[in-house]
Amino acid sequence: MKVVVDSDAIFALYNPNDPLNTKAVTTFQKLIETDCQLIYPTSVIFEVISLFQRVLPTPEVTMTILEMIKNDQLSLFVVDEEILKEAAKLFDPQGSKKNTLIDCSVVAVAKKIKADGVFAYDKFFTKQGLKQV
Repeated sequence: MKVVVDSDAIFALYNPNDPLNTKAVTTFQKLIETDCQLIYPTSVIFEVISLFQRVLPTPEVTMTILEMIKNDQLSLFVVDEEILKEAAKLFDPQGSKKNTLIDCSVVAVAKKIKADGVFAYDKFFTKQGLKQV
């Protein structure tokens, strides 16, 4: 099973103060137990690293994620020109401020690889025809 991971899931997973933390940890554990392949779009990685750098008081989580990248511990999907163009087709700058170009890149990646679902908490993904895990 292939699941594309969105930044809100990563943020909830690594931030114990996030209201979705317990749910994210439980979901993540189930995905790991079922040998699910977690796919991380590079756009999501850029977003979450920037978010953690601004929001969290210490750099430990950011350093952990960077080490995982350096040591090939994350299955990355590079958001290239094709994915960016597909995301741009989906993006509505006059729509909800919660639905970002990065969210659209997650949708484009999920559709490109025919993912079984997305690890995310935003209803935008189900509106795009994707299953949330």
